[in-house]
Amino acid sequence: MERRRRGRGLPRRRTDRIEDAVAVLLCALGVVAMVLAGLVGAAAHGAVSARAFEEAADRSRVLATVTDSSAGPAVTDGVGPGTRRARAIWTAPDGAPRSGVVTVPMSATTGSAVPVWTDRSGTPVPAPTSPRAGLLVGVVAAGWVALAAVLLLLAAWRLVRRWTARRNDAEWTRRWAEVEPEWSGRAPAG
Repeated sequence: MERRRRGRGLPRRRTDRIEDAVAVLLCALGVVAMVLAGLVGAAAHGAVSARAFEEAADRSRVLATVTDSSAGPAVTDGVGPGTRRARAIWTAPDGAPRSGVVTVPMSATTGSAVPVWTDRSGTPVPAPTSPRAGLLVGVVAAGWVALAAVLLLLAAWRLVRRWTARRNDAEWTRRWAEVEPEWSGRAPAG
């Protein structure tokens, strides 16, 4: 009577053990990839937040008065949806009067007061980056790294499974060729 060892299940093929080892390795790599994704997201968040902080310290919001609401020059930089370019006057942060072409809402008419962002010299600049942008960039960066890692790990797992399936199929084919003649009755009488 054969005794079974405690804690031992059915016999396992070499390919089963290989799959198990690769699964453990890929899970460990997945954990490392998620930590890496978090670090990339934190770094991206930090970089954008630092830029937002610097821009906020260097830029001022002032009110400009539109002096000519007719279509400004054919310049498209800094013009977004629902805005256009128009001539306006404003007072720079240092108190000096300034004038020029600025981005204004489509509804602005001559004499309208519109907010304009300027640098320390009073030159119009884009609005400072929002601190929320840092969070968004961090989450997106972490998400892309995590997605890429998951796709790579899944591709590696599929390759291992394909390889082990081919090995198992070859082994099954070899063993069947050994026993099939006996089971089918085609074996020579001996």
